[in-house]
Amino acid sequence: MEKLLKVSQERNKKLNKIEKLKQEHTPQEAWEKLEYYAKNGFSSIPQHDLDYFFKCFGVFYRPATPEKFMIRVRIPGGKLTYKQAKKLGEVAQKYGNDYIDLTTRMQVELRFITIENLPTVLKELENVGISTFQTGVDNFRNIVQDPLDGVAFDNVIETWDILQKIQDIFLKKEEWICKLPRKFNIGINGSYSNRCNIYGHDACFVLAEKDGEFGFNVYLGGKVGAIAKPANVFLLPEEVPLFFEATAKMFKKYGFKDSRNKNRLKYMIDTVGMEEIVNTIKHEAGRDFEEAGRTLTELEGGEKIGRVKLKNGSYAMHMVVPSGIFSGTAMIEVAEASKEFGSGEIRLTVSQNLYILGVKEENIEKLLSLPIYQKYKNVNSPYFNDLVACAGTEHCPFGVIPNKPDAINVANYLTEKYPLDPKDAKVRMYWSACQKGCGIHGNGDIGFVGVKFKKDGKPILGVDMYYGGTLTGESKEGELLIKGIPLDEVQFYVEELIKEYIRLKKPRESFEKFYFRVLSKISKHALRFLIKFNNLVKKNYPNFRLEITDYLLGNKSEEEEIFAFGYQLYKKTTGKSPYPRPNILEIYDEPLPEKPSNINPDIPKILDEIILKMIHNKPEKRFKVFTEIESDMEGINEI
Repeated sequence: MEKLLKVSQERNKKLNKIEKLKQEHTPQEAWEKLEYYAKNGFSSIPQHDLDYFFKCFGVFYRPATPEKFMIRVRIPGGKLTYKQAKKLGEVAQKYGNDYIDLTTRMQVELRFITIENLPTVLKELENVGISTFQTGVDNFRNIVQDPLDGVAFDNVIETWDILQKIQDIFLKKEEWICKLPRKFNIGINGSYSNRCNIYGHDACFVLAEKDGEFGFNVYLGGKVGAIAKPANVFLLPEEVPLFFEATAKMFKKYGFKDSRNKNRLKYMIDTVGMEEIVNTIKHEAGRDFEEAGRTLTELEGGEKIGRVKLKNGSYAMHMVVPSGIFSGTAMIEVAEASKEFGSGEIRLTVSQNLYILGVKEENIEKLLSLPIYQKYKNVNSPYFNDLVACAGTEHCPFGVIPNKPDAINVANYLTEKYPLDPKDAKVRMYWSACQKGCGIHGNGDIGFVGVKFKKDGKPILGVDMYYGGTLTGESKEGELLIKGIPLDEVQFYVEELIKEYIRLKKPRESFEKFYFRVLSKISKHALRFLIKFNNLVKKNYPNFRLEITDYLLGNKSEEEEIFAFGYQLYKKTTGKSPYPRPNILEIYDEPLPEKPSNINPDIPKILDEIILKMIHNKPEKRFKVFTEIESDMEGINEI
């Protein structure tokens, strides 16, 4: 604790501009003047309220829609009642151009709200028990849980009551509203499956077992780009609120306030170590806690599509909302469907979709026949079932690319060209419109981040492409695979991964399992080269396409991987093997193979030279790393 105190004092000698702003004004001032602003119009709002303090109450000004606001509505655990869902739809219809976004924190965003209507909208939402408080800036954000909490067969501890006790500690409490040094995300999961990105939050309470008792292991410091780390703490269900409150006090008291980019909980852990953080939490709690037990949330999770049988014999019916783009009208129709054919409860998911709960078997076909379900089900495409995309340039000032339309375009392309049975395949594509990562791209099987870069000297929009984000076990963030792909070419890069997935997958194997079994066994450099090369040859020489072979799998050096690809290319272009065996260690006494173009005159000279440098019998004349090949191919648009 002394170490943390010392570091905190040093880091907080110079405050960032937001912390200085908090010393000059308060959120309460903005809230108390809301009615005044509504009566006097948009121009009466001071800049500090518009830019910051309104966000303390989930009200965001978006310059892309002048004098209109986005409202982020807190939906704890993604649970909506019939009345709440219907009210959200009515408010969107009446005040917000009938537009709704579903978010990756199981929330709802309403848009196009005028300052005149703002107080009315907030009151109408409060009347059905939902709030916009503390859904932005330096607050404890919406708490996520398993969307099938309490009802799924693999749910061991129902977390809803615990979630509410955690939320009661801070929600609408003046001492907590925007009093943190930075935002703080919380997740709690009492199931074996990871259906809520449970390791991606600042504080994660994860199903565990110790000495025959079920409880939670604690993980701390997750954020976009970083998986939470084990805190070596086991909590019984009744201990979770106490531990959280102590963590909250620790973060508020010692959190860094110098750099906005380096003051999440992760950076405190990186600076002083997990042990120091946990000891300080124990001090704040006034007691010790048990050491960690065995974590039980190890299954891949994600969303179960179609119909999901529940503990009580009824079903949860999954509804896909591509990129979370919804409407007030649709929300009302879902609410009415849930009341007529289900239990009247709706669960939002972190993949921007939803479940209608409590549907009896005899009502399933009736529900399926409804126009709203036909419009949004999309269950015949695994490319849509787990598709995530944040707001993008249309609605977010930080967005670099449109994003939602881009995500839908790629999913449509793959659905049409590479149809897969969603019962046999699962592909999670997560899109972030900028580096802030609101589309949790690092958690996707395939992730995308919007970027600007130059091509042929001209600035264009595109993405950086990631792969290998996982939900299995304690999860891991995906790696950057390819930088700077133009937006209109993204689908051609993705399809190379999908082709290999389709070609090599086992029955009912998700892309995540395929990653562990195949893609993780070759270097990302080899995979990047395969994708780039195949895009060069696909138009004129589709038969030259490179593939992942058994020989490539394992702990190979880049030089060995290059040789394996070169051997494969020589055989594909000439119909002959360059050497008796495809082994880099067995060619030194063999003569250099004949030029491929001598055997097949249709082969372009540039490809001729590249292949021979990949498989040369003299090590000093051979490519050693893939970037050397990519450099030689630079400037070639296609072969």
